[in-house]
Amino acid sequence: MNPVRLLVIFFAAMVAQWWWMTHFSIFGLAPQLLLVLTVALAARYGALWGMSAGFLWGLFLDLMSPRLFGANALAFTWIAWGTGSVRRQIDVAGLGPQAVVVVAMTWAYFLLLGVLGLIFSKSFFWVGLPAFCLDPFYNAVVTTVLFALWTPRWEHRR
Repeated sequence: MNPVRLLVIFFAAMVAQWWWMTHFSIFGLAPQLLLVLTVALAARYGALWGMSAGFLWGLFLDLMSPRLFGANALAFTWIAWGTGSVRRQIDVAGLGPQAVVVVAMTWAYFLLLGVLGLIFSKSFFWVGLPAFCLDPFYNAVVTTVLFALWTPRWEHRR
């Protein structure tokens, strides 16, 4: 992957996540764009790329909401590792499997945040029932759009 393209995607994703969370949330729900991109990077380029970007994106989210600083960075790193591990058994580069992995990893992310809150601040960090039930499917829709934009045109014809 071209390093310049990766840097542009990296910083554009952070701006898009901030903009979407502050200006475009629907009933208080916003997709976890950085989580979707972390899963996509780990699925396409391996766990190392996903873990590196996911850790930095998680730190960015921790700066935006410092409830439990470092929890997002750790959770994103684990999500990327899990996706990279699943990549060896399942072809997660296709749209269908990637959407399923994003839904599963979104639920895993929410539960990881809760457990980390329980361990480090003695209270389960609950994202709320609407976010827990609807955000995974919101993220799957975002995955579909990103898949269409990110996949080279010659791969669409296969």
